[in-house]
Amino acid sequence: MNLVIDLLDNENSKNNNEKCENNENCENNFDKRQIIDNLVKKINYKYDNGVNYNFDYKEMLKYKSEKYNDPNRYIVSNNYKINNRFLINRALKASREEARVIPKIVKKELITINADINNIGDLIKLIDENPLDDNKEYNINMSSLHKSRKYLVRLNEMIGMKELKESILDQILYFIQDLHKDESDKMTNDFMHTVIYGPPGTGKTEVAKIMGKLFSKMDILKKETFKKVTRADLIAGYLGQTAQKTKDVITGCLGGVLFIDEAYSLGNSEKRDSFSKECIDTLCEALSDHKDNLMVIIAGYESELKESFFSYNPGLESRFNWRFKTGGYTGKELYEIFVKKVNKIGWTIDKDIDIKWFEKNAVYFKFYGRDVETLLSKAKISHSRRIFCKSSELKKVISKKDLENGFENFLKIEEVKNRKEESDNSKRIGMLYI
Repeated sequence: MNLVIDLLDNENSKNNNEKCENNENCENNFDKRQIIDNLVKKINYKYDNGVNYNFDYKEMLKYKSEKYNDPNRYIVSNNYKINNRFLINRALKASREEARVIPKIVKKELITINADINNIGDLIKLIDENPLDDNKEYNINMSSLHKSRKYLVRLNEMIGMKELKESILDQILYFIQDLHKDESDKMTNDFMHTVIYGPPGTGKTEVAKIMGKLFSKMDILKKETFKKVTRADLIAGYLGQTAQKTKDVITGCLGGVLFIDEAYSLGNSEKRDSFSKECIDTLCEALSDHKDNLMVIIAGYESELKESFFSYNPGLESRFNWRFKTGGYTGKELYEIFVKKVNKIGWTIDKDIDIKWFEKNAVYFKFYGRDVETLLSKAKISHSRRIFCKSSELKKVISKKDLENGFENFLKIEEVKNRKEESDNSKRIGMLYI
């Protein structure tokens, strides 16, 4: 390489004192930029099958001369001398930096995976058994699966929801294989928009958040935006303003997820609300216009969504291809939710708190996880009185007495204390139709 530089310096020294007044009189100097190319071509370097595996300094020089094949880069029109040594050294320095990031073409080992995936756990196991490797290429999108693993685990660890998890698994496997695209890699008429049916307290919001994360990690959605809205966020105070307000919310969610909790509140069964009609029609239009970069998830009771949301526009239902259900929880699952919430805040429970207690009182937990959260709050308050002035070892350990006292305070809530009677009446009415 020093030889190259010396030759350039010798060539340049012939006219070392020449100055260039303007570009028109510098045609001879224009040719000097070719010196690099001409000399490099004389160097005996080798390509293997037309591919450069060893990107050494000689080839870096050629790379730079081709990349910067700009006449003005090798002359100076402002009465400055041409300095080839400086130009080459600068090019070499830059080339060394670029060589660090220029990918080498490596023949990868093709790995064909054959596996039956029946649940989220199976998919997580497949990911763990097949680590990413630069020298391996899989027949499935393993990179996206690895990026999604954290949220697959979070979904799998949610208590209950077996049917919902299996439905989401179908959705994941469909989109991660790009089955929603045509041969030109364009989106088809498949929508990502999703309905989650279920009562309050069954984890619908958490599921929606996880779905947003999964779709962004799989590169189906470009952003991790997740916006939860209600009627007040979409409907304005005056007719004509609602459409714009709804559009603004939608625009802010493009590339991510718009989650409408209790979407039935946007309308009503009588359909007399012009504001609701304006909002829902605007939303319906956006569902199609932005189907490739927006995921809308709505949640609520199935019957109420049909009466007060889908009935407003006949085109709505066909745009929500994916429908999941969150059911109620058994006594065992309520116990597991309670334990999970206790552990999450760094507390523990006595071993005498068992599943049977929750099975016996399950009827009072109409709103499931939400009610368990309330019970825990009441139990912590009862606990604080019991352990006042006691040993620090007793702190943050909920006893059976704390749970019972907390439950008594929970039953003082007007709506809660009547739940058992309501449940019994409902069962009696149901028996009349058997």
